[in-house]
Amino acid sequence: MDFTAILILVIVSAIIAMVAFLLFKRSPDSTAVDQAAADYAEGLNLLLEGNREVALKKLKEAVSKDSNNVDAYLKIGDILREMGQIERAINVHKYLTVRSGLTFKQRSDILWSLTKDYESAKEYDKALGVVNKVLAEDKNMRWAKEMKVQLHEQKEEWENAFQAYKQLHKKNGRKSGRLALYRVQQGMQFIENGHEKEAQNCFRDAIKIDPTTPPAYIYLADSYRRESRKRDALKVLKEFVERVPNQSYLAFERIQQLLYEGGVFGEIENLYLDIIRTQPNNLMARLALIEIYEKKGEIEKAIDTSLEVLEQEPTNKQAKKYLVKLYHKTGANDKAVQEALDIIEQSLKQKEFFKCKLCGYESEEPFWRCPECLEWETSIRN
Repeated sequence: MDFTAILILVIVSAIIAMVAFLLFKRSPDSTAVDQAAADYAEGLNLLLEGNREVALKKLKEAVSKDSNNVDAYLKIGDILREMGQIERAINVHKYLTVRSGLTFKQRSDILWSLTKDYESAKEYDKALGVVNKVLAEDKNMRWAKEMKVQLHEQKEEWENAFQAYKQLHKKNGRKSGRLALYRVQQGMQFIENGHEKEAQNCFRDAIKIDPTTPPAYIYLADSYRRESRKRDALKVLKEFVERVPNQSYLAFERIQQLLYEGGVFGEIENLYLDIIRTQPNNLMARLALIEIYEKKGEIEKAIDTSLEVLEQEPTNKQAKKYLVKLYHKTGANDKAVQEALDIIEQSLKQKEFFKCKLCGYESEEPFWRCPECLEWETSIRN
């Protein structure tokens, strides 16, 4: 082999070696990115396990190795918010909003997190500012429309909440129950400020929106009563009993008070008998009738009505309590003792109350918005 051939072979070998080196050599930067990805993945797993502090450490390690990992920064801010370090969370998320090269989803996620930061800090106006900015760019952004409703609720701006909720359900049809409750809340605000007429308009509007909204009838009747419009109050409560039979018991005490005050005690019995005729399964009306019979001294009628309740609902504690008293009054003490023992045994097994089906909040009184989780129409009777 002559010198020229040897030289060519050496040059070709050098070129091949250089190409191989360039192809297979991993740069320090690419190795750091791989390590950052591993830290990020580990941080997410730790977060899923509920180990926020260690997850936060891992995510910080990830961004220190790869500052382009926007999602890791986003999670860091979310964790800081959940740990109560809200100002730091705001700073992280605000910093992300000015990053260039964000995808549509990344930008949306960042603005959602920033809104949650402001909400947690009770800076509702700033949160609304972010939401309105999002909706100005995309009026159909679902999370922004939902958040707008929630923020107006937090601020107790019930008219704004009403309008935002209508907009949210514009395409899928309005959920009238929530809209009616917004009107009720608005009416209660008017009452707190001494504006009875405006409050009454809100309650009447709520009834038009959803005729099955109990507080609208009850608070409207209360407002009429404060104005000494007892006849109007009674009319509203009777309408409620007819339209919402399964919750009519909420009006019974108010109806009785109005009839007592009007000196028409006899009408109370007729009212409950009319309800029972049209609503045979309305046990609350029968229970209220038992009390009337007892007050009138018609003990046998009271006992018969108590037994009618127990025929429909053998474990009805209120009917059994009445029977204890009624049997004792008639001298049937053995029966009274037996009913008392049944009540004790039943009480050991269960207790009746109203419960939020979402968060588990319990109350002896009915509620239409859970005081604990602030969700609407979640009350169930236990």
